[in-house]
Amino acid sequence: MKTMRKDFFNTYIYFRIALFLIFIVVSNTKAFAQSAVRDEFPTAKLSGVLFEHFTKEQWDSSNFATPEVMNIWQDRRYGMFIHFGITSKANSDLSWGSISMRYAPDAPGIMTNGKKRTEAWTTWPNDMKLEKFNAKEWVDIAKRAGFKYIVVTTKHHEGFHMWDTEFSDFKITNTPFGRDYIKELVNACHEAGMPIGFYFAQREWYHPDYQPVDLNKVKMNGVNWTLNPGETSPIGPLHKKYLDYMSNVIRELCTKYGKIDIWWWDAVTWDGMFTKEMWDSENMTRMIRDLQPGIVINNRASLPGDFDTPEGHLGSFQDWRPWESCIPLSEGWCYTGKPAHSFDHLLHLLVGAACGNGNLLSSWGPHWDGAFDEGQKQRLFEIGDWLKENGESIYGTRGGPWKPASWGGSTHHEKMVYIHLFNLPTGALKLPCIPNRRVVSAKMLKSGKSVSFKQTAELLSLIIPETYTIKGDLVISLTMNGSMDGLSSVSP
Repeated sequence: MKTMRKDFFNTYIYFRIALFLIFIVVSNTKAFAQSAVRDEFPTAKLSGVLFEHFTKEQWDSSNFATPEVMNIWQDRRYGMFIHFGITSKANSDLSWGSISMRYAPDAPGIMTNGKKRTEAWTTWPNDMKLEKFNAKEWVDIAKRAGFKYIVVTTKHHEGFHMWDTEFSDFKITNTPFGRDYIKELVNACHEAGMPIGFYFAQREWYHPDYQPVDLNKVKMNGVNWTLNPGETSPIGPLHKKYLDYMSNVIRELCTKYGKIDIWWWDAVTWDGMFTKEMWDSENMTRMIRDLQPGIVINNRASLPGDFDTPEGHLGSFQDWRPWESCIPLSEGWCYTGKPAHSFDHLLHLLVGAACGNGNLLSSWGPHWDGAFDEGQKQRLFEIGDWLKENGESIYGTRGGPWKPASWGGSTHHEKMVYIHLFNLPTGALKLPCIPNRRVVSAKMLKSGKSVSFKQTAELLSLIIPETYTIKGDLVISLTMNGSMDGLSSVSP
């Protein structure tokens, strides 16, 4: 009971502590986010490092996936985020846990551009053997766990290429493993019908020409910079070569491996820390869409992108723009030796994302030898087992019509509404009626048992027997007298 109350309290905090974005950290990972905001959005008055604002003209002049493509992406709701690279050897957070000297504007230690790195971590490819890596097994794990898409790191901030690129020797095919990791994983996804996405970090700390911020042009204050008098741009003279390199490897990733469904940038703006000019973002994203028609692209290139990316916490209810929360399965994005979070905790994240009208991208990574941790794997299978019985209340749904509240939240699809209870209400669960809609029938989704209800013109009361117990979530399905799609959601 104490565990249930603790998990419920955490979920309550996620949903209610802020009106539009919740800043509660659900792991030891710091909470970051990026939300693209257009002038007329409900979030338009919010400011700070977590929000990037665009005028309508700036927004309309950028590039986007079609509504049809975004609907397919939203229907999937649950994705696996695989974090793995050469710094996984340290069993600490990828890149950040192993590298202290970085190129500007990243801190704390800033090294000079134009020199090739020689630190110990650059030799770790010599030990990369991945004796237990099996791409087909990885995809099978994802399917059994209920994931509907996979996003994999192709290049993290350390600059190591997990594919057989023609544009660098710092790559996985120059390791004892010797094979194209990305090719094998993409092929396994294609064979299994699993959508695949590429994470690609624009920021990096290995390439000698990387110079989005020239220390001769700016004054640094932590990760923030201000231009020196007389300067008009922070970008250094070497950076043009880095952009040429970046264009080449992005084109390579978009042409060597068949269909790619998602492109996941990772250079969060952080209130001007990075700008779209540093990545030639409009040209890069338009090239990606041209090479991969129907691809979905996130917002971490200082452009609006197709969806927001709350990090380390759940986003709030948002039906005017798609979003996806990326949250670690454990206490790090990759494998760190820590166990997975509890079943209730992870389930509440998944259900909470769906009720908030968002996706959940759950991050983990394998051991250095290429095998996923058995304990973490079993925890994901528990979520997968729950989804086998309750998946219709998550996949293909949209958040609402009742916005998340202390009791849980709701999702809907056509005439069906799914009430997700994280704890049993005292007496009845009372909800305001949806205009022009009435409940035709109510039942427990898992058992099919009928649920008693009363409704007036203003109020719906669902009577939940006190004998019911909740493991993570109790789902009630309501059949309505008409489609719920397109209706405005209400606060309970």
